[in-house]
Amino acid sequence: MSFRLPSPQILLAAACPLLWSAVSLSACSDSKTPNGTPSAGANSVAGSSPSAGAGAGGGSAGTPAASGGGSGGATNAGSAGAAVTGGAAGSLGTTAGAGGGAGGGAPCAGALICDDFEAYTGQPAAPWKVSTNQGTVAIDTTRSTSGKQSVKFSTTGANNYQRAFIGLEGAPFPIAGNAFYGRMMIYATSAANDGVHWTMIEADGPVAAQSITNAQVRYGGQQMKTLMANYDSTGKKSDCWQHSATKMPEAQWACVQWYFDGKTNTQKFWLNGMAIDDLTVVDYGTGCVDHSTGDKWFFPQDFSKAYVGWESYQKDDAREVWIDDVAIGTQAIACPTGGGISPL
Repeated sequence: MSFRLPSPQILLAAACPLLWSAVSLSACSDSKTPNGTPSAGANSVAGSSPSAGAGAGGGSAGTPAASGGGSGGATNAGSAGAAVTGGAAGSLGTTAGAGGGAGGGAPCAGALICDDFEAYTGQPAAPWKVSTNQGTVAIDTTRSTSGKQSVKFSTTGANNYQRAFIGLEGAPFPIAGNAFYGRMMIYATSAANDGVHWTMIEADGPVAAQSITNAQVRYGGQQMKTLMANYDSTGKKSDCWQHSATKMPEAQWACVQWYFDGKTNTQKFWLNGMAIDDLTVVDYGTGCVDHSTGDKWFFPQDFSKAYVGWESYQKDDAREVWIDDVAIGTQAIACPTGGGISPL
């Protein structure tokens, strides 16, 4: 295991729902309390009639993303249990150092927290907090990208809300400058069914200046297995989206990297080292369910929590996801295989 916590950093995951039909694409709203229990107020789906037990419909429908979105880059990550090597993380817009091959620098270079999950049994332990609802989190030896272990996240799909997350709550937050990069390896046997909103990365925090008790910045998906940026807030309600043409990789390891900046309301995403431009959001996405924020994405003034894993907001098939080699830092962190991240 490689784990260190010399100074502030963070991690993430979560989301809300969206629904797409041949006629329209809609976003979602299913606010939860911090412990993962749905809060007062039911699901609302923009651009469609409320289903039984759901809240009122929200904003106008968005434009469907292209159904044939690309994979976003070459597949990373070798066979289960294989050793992973990599060079030191470069700055944004650069690749890893010249020593990125076998025997080159450590894939944790530049990270504040870097964990390969080799030191745990049963479940990840401190500083991680396990959070589940109709789901399980367990250390697993059937798949990994480094060492012999990773974290397996499973959800039943039986209820409208399922959660299987690990997160950092409190330390190392707040992060100096209120901006951070993240990186993880993820293996999903399959993406969620079309119309099921899901999250794999989330960061939370209040925005007191806007009377927002909690703002959630997320990456996941909902439409036709494509990726999505998502923003949700309580106090002032929003639930906004921006869809990508890039599909979630299935049945393969993929390296995902992200950047959240609370000062400029900016989020960015890379897949296997390649920038996914249509997942960059600055202030505004393409639509919202509720409009109390004027459709602006007000990021947390101080990120206080972050999660990774799998969370979904409608009934779905059972899901299995593995995550390995998670790192957080205030500089860009290379994929464990040695690749840097291309600029957005």
